[in-house]
Amino acid sequence: MMTSIQTNHHTLVEELRRRVLEGPGETPPAARQEAAKAAAGVSTVQHGYSDLARQIGESAHRVTDAQVASVLSVAGSEKAAFEIITAAALGAGLLRWQQAIKTLEGAGDATK
Repeated sequence: MMTSIQTNHHTLVEELRRRVLEGPGETPPAARQEAAKAAAGVSTVQHGYSDLARQIGESAHRVTDAQVASVLSVAGSEKAAFEIITAAALGAGLLRWQQAIKTLEGAGDATK
């Protein structure tokens, strides 16, 4: 039974990732994907939203108004800025989810 629940979660996560990072939006998918990578700490590409994305990945509660204003300025609209910020939050969340899954799988192996 655990496998079907886990598979379902993997499917749901992949669908969420695909919709946010590859689906239609005001911003290009490549920009959303870079924001997600920056938040997960795997991108070295510098954009006008890199600092905010990295901050979201490291410690979201420390995001400043200036960082958000910078993304708004680069993005050109509130909707585009929202998409970039959402993509960064998703990137940070996916990283943590993947780390948790690895830990749980490791714990399951240790009990066998």
